[in-house]
Amino acid sequence: MSTEQPKDEKRCKAAGFLCVPDTRPTRIILWLVAIAIVSLAIGFGILAASGAFSPVTGHANSPFSKTAWILSNTTEFLLDGATAGNISVNMGAGEITLNGGAAGSNLMEVTIFSKAPEWQPEYSSSLAGSVKTVRITDKGHTGKALFAVDSPNRWEVRLADRVPVAAEVRIGAGDCRLVLGTLNLTSLDVHAGAGDTTIDFSGYHGGRFDASIMHGIGDLTLRIPANTRVTVIQGVGDIAGAGFILGNGAYTPPGFNPVLPVNEIFVKQGVGDVRLEMV
Repeated sequence: MSTEQPKDEKRCKAAGFLCVPDTRPTRIILWLVAIAIVSLAIGFGILAASGAFSPVTGHANSPFSKTAWILSNTTEFLLDGATAGNISVNMGAGEITLNGGAAGSNLMEVTIFSKAPEWQPEYSSSLAGSVKTVRITDKGHTGKALFAVDSPNRWEVRLADRVPVAAEVRIGAGDCRLVLGTLNLTSLDVHAGAGDTTIDFSGYHGGRFDASIMHGIGDLTLRIPANTRVTVIQGVGDIAGAGFILGNGAYTPPGFNPVLPVNEIFVKQGVGDVRLEMV
């Protein structure tokens, strides 16, 4: 029997390579697939442990999309005898909903839905004379920046309905929905970086207010109460205001009467459409 090695194996050894007898293309492909699966599993494990993936139900990029868990807690702030409020809400990335309906003698109630305890915001409150000031500030978290649009960080804010309130809302990235019809506003200041924003004054019967809305990227919808003047500075996008009357650079609804108290809303929009709706 001949003991001569195959020519391919001789050439392989002469070149200094490791030769595996009877190595077929199918076997090589199967090994590569197995290595890739193991590597992906290890990678997902590392990302999950570091918080880089947001485990929120429905997140297309999260390996936890079917088993997401969200922590929630509610914090209440009493009026403490105050007859007016000054509210400041500051979020880096996530989703904000703000409306009336705070219970009893509360000036504000905040329910936070977030991934982990370290994502809880910081609170501060003070009382100066008859004015109660409450501030909510997002401490920030590196993991949120990767999927800011679908972050599990969500705040639901409820304010007292009858107490005069000056409200400030700032959000870096994410959607913002303000339902203000039951409130008694003295002023409103909104700064939104990227995301869609809806500000709804439907049914508003509070006092006269001034509002400033700075909106970066995304669509802005304003549902405007009676006797309100809206001035819009538009960057890139369209303005839709069916039924509104444009004059002297401002939009007013039919029946606008400048002799009566006028709510003034100033809007500066960067990129995105502005929709004005009468309520």
